[in-house]
Amino acid sequence: MEIEEITTLLPDYKKLMDAIVKQTPEIDHTLYAKQYDSEQHEIVTRPDKTVTTDEGTSQVIVTKVSINDQQRIVNSAVAFLCGKPIRLSANPKEQVEKDLLQVLQKTWDDNKLDYANQELARLMMSETECAEIWYSVPCSPDYWAGTPMEGARARFRMKILAYSKGDTLCPVFNKYGDMVAFGRGYKLKVGDKLEEHFDIYTEAKTYLGVNQANTWVATEEAVPAGKIGVMYYWQARPEWWPSQRAIDRRELVISKHGDSNDYFGSPMIIVKGKIVSFSKKGEDGKVMEIEPGGDVSSLAWPQAPESLKLEYENLKSLINDQTDTPDIGFDTMKGLGAVASGTALKFFFMKPHMKAARNEQTHGEIVQRRINYLKTALIKLSPKLEKAATLSIKPLYEYYLPKNDQEIVTNLSTATGGQPTMSQETAIKMNPYVQDPETELAKIKDEAQTSVLNQPPPGTN
Repeated sequence: MEIEEITTLLPDYKKLMDAIVKQTPEIDHTLYAKQYDSEQHEIVTRPDKTVTTDEGTSQVIVTKVSINDQQRIVNSAVAFLCGKPIRLSANPKEQVEKDLLQVLQKTWDDNKLDYANQELARLMMSETECAEIWYSVPCSPDYWAGTPMEGARARFRMKILAYSKGDTLCPVFNKYGDMVAFGRGYKLKVGDKLEEHFDIYTEAKTYLGVNQANTWVATEEAVPAGKIGVMYYWQARPEWWPSQRAIDRRELVISKHGDSNDYFGSPMIIVKGKIVSFSKKGEDGKVMEIEPGGDVSSLAWPQAPESLKLEYENLKSLINDQTDTPDIGFDTMKGLGAVASGTALKFFFMKPHMKAARNEQTHGEIVQRRINYLKTALIKLSPKLEKAATLSIKPLYEYYLPKNDQEIVTNLSTATGGQPTMSQETAIKMNPYVQDPETELAKIKDEAQTSVLNQPPPGTN
């Protein structure tokens, strides 16, 4: 869909809205939501059994165990991708470039984007789509105080959009794959009624549509930044998709195993003949007396259900392998030893890191677009930053990896021939037992000076 077509349909807002919705790919949000929520898994709706005996018909409740593998897979992928904050990488040389980077970092921090990045990644991996929308709001006179934008009376805010938050997302791409517009459907409660809205964002203008008595009315707003203030995140399938069938089978195996335990877990006694007497409850050396020729035996499994255990473990391994999710349970991590080397940890987390690199292609591209948008928007708000428009600012991802601090320090000491690699001041600041590093450093210096003064003069006995 081209921007010219949007402009042509604009006079009939309902027709334009329908055209945008029609060209939006359909996503089975209901299915993905059920798979992501373990309480909505198919195993939970497993029917109970009906048993008929001489005494009549009765219902036997079957075991229904759901496992939240989908959430585990998504949470692991999010943690490896952006569990560590995404840093802004730039090489500013002129002061105006440093100023732009400073106000961009302030906008980043004030909108708590380190946490928003994780939420956006989680929504993208579980719902397959989400978006962030940027808008300007008035700010107090002292908001930009002490910054290169001191005196500006507006700031930028961000809102996350997703199906689970009540939003209908409708990106509009042209034939070259560029997003030329974005439609957002949502409802607002006005009084005791829900008011239907559908907004359309373009580079030139924003159109705010509302359904009034079955008639769509739209108002226009200017776009100060000259760019669409919407970043759209999308992936083809949810993160757990390759292993969905294995997850279903794993839940069924463990549930049926639970049924077997209900039947055979407690000892069952088979008696052949008539029981004459039982020993009393609590007696030592319990005895059961039966008629001559009778027999007593216990009913038990002829062998442990090793095949069930093997299938369960195979399914668990298959799920982790298909989704590049590490098994970081207690038993697995215990096998790495008390202090694993950095090389061993890198090999252990190689597949999750490769997966994070693939996810960065999608997530990082949109974060880069966010940075470019904020650069333009901040320059529009403060034209004196115009000379820094060419400054290259990129998102820098650092994938999660446990560190062996002792090994790092040893390697640094070896590389410097045993020379110190850290100042005393830095070591004190890193000490978790020190509450006030400056005061502690001053005390250490005073103690060292006092120790020198108390030394006897050279040559004395």
